[in-house]
Amino acid sequence: MSHTAKTPPTANAIADLPDAKDGTVAYDTAAGKPVARINGAWESIAGGGGGFGTPTVVYDDGAAIGNTDQIQGDIPANWKYFDSSLKGLVIGTSCTSIGSNAFGFCSGLTGSLVIPDSVTSIGSYAFYNCNNLTSLTIGNSVTSIGNNAFVSCLGLTGNLIIPDSVTTIGNYAFQSCAGFTGSLTIGNSVTSIGNYAFQSCTGLTGSLVIPDSVTSIGSYAFENCTNLTGDLVIPDSVTTIGSYAFDYCTSLTSLVIPNSVTTIGIFAFGGMTILTTAYLATPFANIPTGGFGSGAFYGSGLTTVYANDAVANGWTLGAGQTVGGKTGVTVIDWTNYPNIP
Repeated sequence: MSHTAKTPPTANAIADLPDAKDGTVAYDTAAGKPVARINGAWESIAGGGGGFGTPTVVYDDGAAIGNTDQIQGDIPANWKYFDSSLKGLVIGTSCTSIGSNAFGFCSGLTGSLVIPDSVTSIGSYAFYNCNNLTSLTIGNSVTSIGNNAFVSCLGLTGNLIIPDSVTTIGNYAFQSCAGFTGSLTIGNSVTSIGNYAFQSCTGLTGSLVIPDSVTSIGSYAFENCTNLTGDLVIPDSVTTIGSYAFDYCTSLTSLVIPNSVTTIGIFAFGGMTILTTAYLATPFANIPTGGFGSGAFYGSGLTTVYANDAVANGWTLGAGQTVGGKTGVTVIDWTNYPNIP
């Protein structure tokens, strides 16, 4: 690995900093934030951008005492791409963005990955296949998580929390992060969930809450998330549910789709084997029909549909109906929409 260090501003506890002329920048190690000399005294300043704050440091022994490299400010694309010698990483508060492929295939990285609050964007493939990292904390300033950012980080465990600052979760962002064993929290500012975003996160447990900021759910977004449980309620902000979006989510038991949804992809709810009841406010014509690989409910356990304004929306009431490729379904008029009967 390279060991060309980029020198950060002076770092000391503020009490130990010497006198300096106004405008001098330093770092208060005791308080963990940048300071500047203002009117003859050291004063706190906003951290993060412009190179203020702590540098990002990497270690090749995992104990923070071996050979190191560091960079002040943002982490550029490909900075440590495919560097198998890395064992430890501390992202500094001077960083506001993590570039594409910055740590892709750094399979030797271990321990906790903490994205500090100074960071606003995580680039595509930033931590691709860093499969020995064990936990992930995403800071409260991140607004976008790039495509493939954490694909196959198999060692990540515990809860996965997407903070309220995030608006976009990219395609494949957490695909195959099967090690997460806790709950999934999606922040209240997320508007789009990308294709394959959480596909095969088989260890995630508990209920899936999709916030009412979300307008689109990508194809395969939650496919094969086999341990998410309970009711799946699509909020009335959503207009599009992609193909195979919840395919083989085999522990979800009921489904609510509001009348805001105008597009449902093929096999969107296929293979949901213990799903028995669906409350559908969308017209019958919006439900893809057909057999394997096409019907929205093909292979599911669906037995009962409550359809809002059923006749006007093209539904046929009664037993023995076929809904999205699932036969033998009883369709009942949902007369008190949006209240659940």
